[in-house]
Amino acid sequence: MRSKIFVIYYHKILPRFGFDVYYKTFDIELRIIKKLFNVISLEEAFWYLSEGKVPDKPSIVITFDDGYVDNFVYAYPLLKKHRLKATIFPVSSRILKEDRVRPTLEDYWKGDVSFNELHRPKTMAQANYEFLTKGWSNDFLTISELNKMKDVFEIGGHAKIHAKVFYSQEIKDFYDGSNGHWSLPYSYGNSYDFSKIEKPTIGYPIFPDKNNLAVKRGYLKQEVKDFIKSLDKSFFKQKDWKGKLKNELEKNFSSFLEFETDEEREKRTRWELETSKRELEELTGEKVKHFSYPFGHYDDFLKNIVKDYFYTAYTVEKGIIEPSKKNDYFKLPRIAIAKDFISFLDKIVKYGILK
Repeated sequence: MRSKIFVIYYHKILPRFGFDVYYKTFDIELRIIKKLFNVISLEEAFWYLSEGKVPDKPSIVITFDDGYVDNFVYAYPLLKKHRLKATIFPVSSRILKEDRVRPTLEDYWKGDVSFNELHRPKTMAQANYEFLTKGWSNDFLTISELNKMKDVFEIGGHAKIHAKVFYSQEIKDFYDGSNGHWSLPYSYGNSYDFSKIEKPTIGYPIFPDKNNLAVKRGYLKQEVKDFIKSLDKSFFKQKDWKGKLKNELEKNFSSFLEFETDEEREKRTRWELETSKRELEELTGEKVKHFSYPFGHYDDFLKNIVKDYFYTAYTVEKGIIEPSKKNDYFKLPRIAIAKDFISFLDKIVKYGILK
């Protein structure tokens, strides 16, 4: 059997069963991973790739996206317990610029805190929406916590904005107060950074969206916004107000979005990659060499720019890495680990052992 490299990724580790991976499930998964694989860092994986060397046995890289504090509170102590390495891809803007370290499972094991005193994670949507609308969220890592984890975690890049934007004129739906992605306040804003966030108004059209770095961004025209805001509240109480609004917009406007040019996109993309890489390196004192595409979204335009800043870039496309074969360093696969244990076993067997 050819030895290969299998990269998996998590987001959040939870104190109880819920919307993501339960910490006791994660503990069992680490036991299985340790028995079946040689656990390596992303930098070691890059060495195998660049040297064309084949690992002695199937190898695995454990990665985490975004930089949530539960990675520190629950995942970090378990990885230390099993003496395993991992990589974290924090979003540079989400890191709390605080000298604060919250208690972890290790403190609970020692009897220094009760289990109920440990951090209770928000969902990814709640945490990121809170960041966009308040400018911070307690659900993300502090500088001190991120640096404290460096004995286990290698640090990779995951950009700065990490929000979706519109890329097509096709109206998919209209905002009704309870729908749409958490990043809508950024999608309707009008700036590179977070200086012009705009919470959606009832009736704003929702278009196809992707990670802001992966597309030529379309901004909802001000005249369209003004038209929707001019409508009486009674309009939105009609049974089929969405269909009627779509007809009104199509009748009054030839287009709804104003798109940036290729030059503007490149300037915005380079600004974000340069800024996020610099911020992480200044905060941690470590060179950031590897990148994870936010939401896994990328295109050739983005891929070619990422090459100027990082050694490798990882997608969320399923697959394994075989160092003996030709690999695109900026389109490397990763496998998502779902919250249920059966799915974990299925993927470990399917991708890590049998392939």
